[in-house]
Amino acid sequence: MRFPVPALFLSILALTACSQSSSPDQSSAGKPPQAKSTPSKAAALNVKFKPYEVRDPQQQNMIISRLAVPEDWKTTSHVVWNMNDFYWPVFVSARTESPDASEWIEFYPALFFLWLDPQHDRGPVGPGSIGGIHHPNITLPEALVRYVIAPHRRNVKNLKVLGYRPVKNLENAFNKAIDPKNMPQGEAICMRVSYEINGAPMDEEFYAFMTSREAIPGPNRNIPIMEYHRRMFQVHSMGAKAGKIESVRPLLGFVATSIEPNIEWQKRVGEVQKMQTQYFNRVMQQNYAGIQAAGERAKMTSAQSDQFLRQIDASLAQSHTTSSTPSYGGSNDDFYKRADEFDQGIRGTEHMKDQYGQVSDQYTDYNYHWTTGFGEFVHTNDPNFNPNQYLNGNYEQMTPVNQ
Repeated sequence: MRFPVPALFLSILALTACSQSSSPDQSSAGKPPQAKSTPSKAAALNVKFKPYEVRDPQQQNMIISRLAVPEDWKTTSHVVWNMNDFYWPVFVSARTESPDASEWIEFYPALFFLWLDPQHDRGPVGPGSIGGIHHPNITLPEALVRYVIAPHRRNVKNLKVLGYRPVKNLENAFNKAIDPKNMPQGEAICMRVSYEINGAPMDEEFYAFMTSREAIPGPNRNIPIMEYHRRMFQVHSMGAKAGKIESVRPLLGFVATSIEPNIEWQKRVGEVQKMQTQYFNRVMQQNYAGIQAAGERAKMTSAQSDQFLRQIDASLAQSHTTSSTPSYGGSNDDFYKRADEFDQGIRGTEHMKDQYGQVSDQYTDYNYHWTTGFGEFVHTNDPNFNPNQYLNGNYEQMTPVNQ
């Protein structure tokens, strides 16, 4: 449901006109942001600014980004690394506010959304065990409300979403943080909310950019399982006491768009993600191989099946020995276990073993799975049901592989 858009949102907000300076000097690429003299726009605001550096204590205290904040404002930041989060391993947030907390700007962590094709996607909606948020076909307005506004403003009273509108030139406003030449396809939004804190009414505007849906196909045409991705970044908000936001928007817009990232820190994150991708792909290949093997087993005799499984086991064992060892804390087995649990969770399946020791993925919609061991399955939630009473064949109940 689309929220009604008040007349206020029909005009282009001043944020997109607050930062129209030229692109940063390309000669500084790869270096931490350097403190610069106060721009003329800052001088026009009649406010003295100071640089604030967001630093990463777990990466040699590297500078993540720098922004200009008024001298008397209070600014805090938080950096949290989670190496088990495959899709985005680091979460960065920051907030700067005036001495009386009557106006503020807040930056929120980037978010990663994913889901599978309808045939295989059965997992619950929400964050997964190795990162990413499982939410099929999520839209930008819903993502902003459900995963940013709701959790970060859960302690306020009378929270209301007043409306939202598209923002077409967010990359121009954030020309220090987003390279227009490398801007991904997607959409941006501004959403306005109101609420109360200690009885005082507040207004706040949330901004975010979300990439278009990316389709990631299966490893080959015989395994058409497809994963879909959407990323949301440049998530921030500007707020003030009710009736004040219009007058302070030039100041808030200048501070918000002054943010300048450190390219070297971004490279460090990219290196970690590359390493994680190698490990996770190995797990996914194992699961894809299991899916393909389940289809083949229905066509094979027991002897052929045993030989096929030995070949699969040998192939998987070889892939384990030829892959590199992680350079960060935690064992490979722990990471593989989490990755496999996440994959099973998003597909709503579990590894089940038949009477011949063959493993296949069965949907968790049912508590009991029966099979002949030759590709014939019966699923039920009735603990007293026995398919041998009604069907020909020797059906035996499957058991979880961890038993």
